[in-house]
Amino acid sequence: MAIGCLQLDPTAIVARNHLLVTFSRLGPFDPKLIDILLWDERRLYEYWAHQASIVPTEDRALHAALPPSWADPRTTENWMTRRARFIEPVLERLAANGSVRAADFEEHAEKYESGWGRRSLIADTLALLWFQGRIVPAGRPGGGRRWALADSWFGAQLAEIPTQPVALREATARSLRGLGIATQQQVTNHFLRRRYPGLPAAWKQLEAEGVILPVDPGLKGDWYIHADDLQLLEQIESGAFAPRTTLLSPFDNLICDRHRTMALWNFDFKLEIYVPKAKRWGYFVMPLLHGDQIIARFDLAVDRKDGVLDVIGEWWEPGWDGRRRPSRPTTRALNELASFLGVDVRRKP
Repeated sequence: MAIGCLQLDPTAIVARNHLLVTFSRLGPFDPKLIDILLWDERRLYEYWAHQASIVPTEDRALHAALPPSWADPRTTENWMTRRARFIEPVLERLAANGSVRAADFEEHAEKYESGWGRRSLIADTLALLWFQGRIVPAGRPGGGRRWALADSWFGAQLAEIPTQPVALREATARSLRGLGIATQQQVTNHFLRRRYPGLPAAWKQLEAEGVILPVDPGLKGDWYIHADDLQLLEQIESGAFAPRTTLLSPFDNLICDRHRTMALWNFDFKLEIYVPKAKRWGYFVMPLLHGDQIIARFDLAVDRKDGVLDVIGEWWEPGWDGRRRPSRPTTRALNELASFLGVDVRRKP
């Protein structure tokens, strides 16, 4: 729950992002558990956290209090909803049938060019109702979403929605705790990304109350920690920290803020997927986290026909020459990922 959200992304060069992020925290696990939590127990659900994401159901009221900015013409949310003209027909069909797919509506066949691909007015309507919290994905038959009325899906009406100031305090605290230590700007880029109206005033109040405390990590800017995490920090500083070595998804929450990643680790990382082929180093690039340092990056792909995890390329960060490279933990991390995927490692000699 501390991570707040798992971004959904269709890229599966190695595996889907939400599986890789969970794997990096837990190690090998049964991916069916996420489906059970989503569709059977309904303790998780899909929502637009900063992109399409998996979020805890217990955060439903918090998302309702600080919703996506679908009315702001500068946002992705706006272009997804600006032609939502079928609200009543969609709600009526949902009330009658229990759940629907976009393809169930004749109007879905009529597409327009959005600038981000071809969309339909039905897709826009469903997006707006989703952002408003009135409908929720209720399954993915064949890869596409099936939608249901949110109150029916969860079996209860939404609990009392907190006021925006109360929700802002909770979201700020959750974001800071998820990050460990952070600046105010980094908090706005985490958890409910860019959904922190009035944060500067709330930040001052939280500091005055001793809820958040300044720390000095020796880095540029004003860094803070949540008071409840001080004991954990003391434990880490005392040596009670068992370092792990694991590979991170390029969409991982830990490195999604490029400026923070650079500030903490001097690690200049970007989504190579979106870089022109002639200019990129690799395609699906997974950084290697070794203890509290990011020391390398690996270009990986699964060859499902041959049943292997291909190490297409590896690049070690400055200072990690041949003598310093943790070869055994690195090999173990690659093998652990391959085992999770049900394949073997194919690494260049």
